[in-house]
Amino acid sequence: MKYKYIFLVASFFLTCCANKNLATRTLASEDAPPFKIYVKGSDAGHFVADVSGPAETDPEGYDAVIIGGGLSGLSASVFLTDQGMKVLLLEKQSKLGGLAFGGTTRSGIKYDRGAAYWTDTYNEEQQILTRIGLKDFKTRFPITEPADSFLWNGKLYKGIWEAATLNELPASFKIFYEMLKEANDAGLIGDQPIENHKNKKLDLLTATQWIQLMPKQYAMKKTKAAIALYEKYKNDQKILKQPMSEVLGLLNLYCRSALGSTCENVSALAFANFYISEIETRYTTQTGTNGATQNMQDILDLKRDIFHVKKEATVGSIEDTPAGVIVRYKHEGQIHEVHAKFAVYAAQLKFAPQLIKGLNEKDPSKVAAINALKYSHYSVHDIFLKGHPFRSSYDTWVTNLSSTSSDFTDFILGRWQDPVIKGYEEFRDFKKDPPDNQGIITIYHPLSPEWVDKKYDVKEAKELALAAIAKLQEILQTLPKSELPNGFDPIRDIDYVETNRWPFSVHVPQKGHFLKAAPLLRRHVGHIYFANNNIGTPAFEEALFRGHCAADNILLRVKPGFKFENWPTKCPVEK
Repeated sequence: MKYKYIFLVASFFLTCCANKNLATRTLASEDAPPFKIYVKGSDAGHFVADVSGPAETDPEGYDAVIIGGGLSGLSASVFLTDQGMKVLLLEKQSKLGGLAFGGTTRSGIKYDRGAAYWTDTYNEEQQILTRIGLKDFKTRFPITEPADSFLWNGKLYKGIWEAATLNELPASFKIFYEMLKEANDAGLIGDQPIENHKNKKLDLLTATQWIQLMPKQYAMKKTKAAIALYEKYKNDQKILKQPMSEVLGLLNLYCRSALGSTCENVSALAFANFYISEIETRYTTQTGTNGATQNMQDILDLKRDIFHVKKEATVGSIEDTPAGVIVRYKHEGQIHEVHAKFAVYAAQLKFAPQLIKGLNEKDPSKVAAINALKYSHYSVHDIFLKGHPFRSSYDTWVTNLSSTSSDFTDFILGRWQDPVIKGYEEFRDFKKDPPDNQGIITIYHPLSPEWVDKKYDVKEAKELALAAIAKLQEILQTLPKSELPNGFDPIRDIDYVETNRWPFSVHVPQKGHFLKAAPLLRRHVGHIYFANNNIGTPAFEEALFRGHCAADNILLRVKPGFKFENWPTKCPVEK
């Protein structure tokens, strides 16, 4: 029976790999995989409810209604309730957390379902993390090196930015690395709110334009080492069509994954803010960034007298009035109407013009900025395996000669933060396998732009997952066996697969985003404040900051004598 099973899986993967258009292939019954695929999350059509009928008025009034239960909505809820504000949180999904979402396997192993990690903190983010119980994250949750590796045409470069690896790679990688650090030392890269950073000249360039300028800037260095590196770069350049094209091969993967599009469509300032932290230690819990959302839920659970939450509650309209806001939403088939003094809009900005009555008349510039935002859908495929077929690196970025813009960008070892077990202390640094036989590989799959106009239904989600699995098998088979500690078998048993749909989850901060769009996107409208990370970058720290900032702006208006926390905040006071 075991050999028959192997034959079926082999036939399936060979069929997949032979298909040049993997991302759009149609499944037929004869090549259905011998494992189940579970689809989580909603499609692209579940963001606005029809609330045109009669509504049941909620008897309780609130100080604030929060729309969206992701990181920003939870952050706003924590800081508002800290000051005794009565809050109702509305979340369209069955669980809180948004993209910062985790799960538990049938055997109790925890894993990441969405955003994977966060980076080193600036002062304000550290204070927010301290408030939500993550003060000691640097000692508890560091990701072991090699954190970032690059699987490039069959060769695995472990720890891309480690000195030894940089010496193996083309000179463009080291030039980029040194110029990125130099830009940071010169104060060109700001923290949240990035639109308030004193020097925004990088926002005048795309990431590609900036990276391609780096060799000329580097050539001005006159040290012996710099001259030798630049000569190496010039020799490499003889076979390249575009400046820095080799390192851009990696960075385009990163921009697609983190910022919604390739480097030529992304602000250099947004890219720099993201990537400067990628070359240092990063942090995560067993469930990725879900550790932060779980901590905030635990805090809010202790405030049930003033904090109320409704899940699977989809908002249909938000109306600003002289006295406050009126929010209509659908919950368990019933239309509800709730009144509050303020609202915090912590959902995707794309839908704000549909949800907020009269927004275009009240702030047409804001609506224009919202409508100009571009988005990408995102899939996260969790593959649950009978074994541990890949234990070489935490996050592996992948490309080969057959890669296309429809393919996934990277995959993560899903057991990276398991608790240390006696006798297996080395499995968290990839030197030993976990003692059980249950592996997880998580594939991060930003979808190409045409997917924004698709339904992204269950059938399509399964096809995407199968294409990604087939591509992963194809890529891993190119590796030398020395990189696959267990003697990798390309027909490794798959127990089951969970694919997570995250429509409109990543927005593209285009060139000029912080100079023009961000100040408009954050601007409040009457009693409605905006907190989604769409304002700046699609980042963990951005979401926490915006939620906290929206809360503080509301508190300034309702709490006589309220002052910001006793730690310095850069939260802009909305006029």
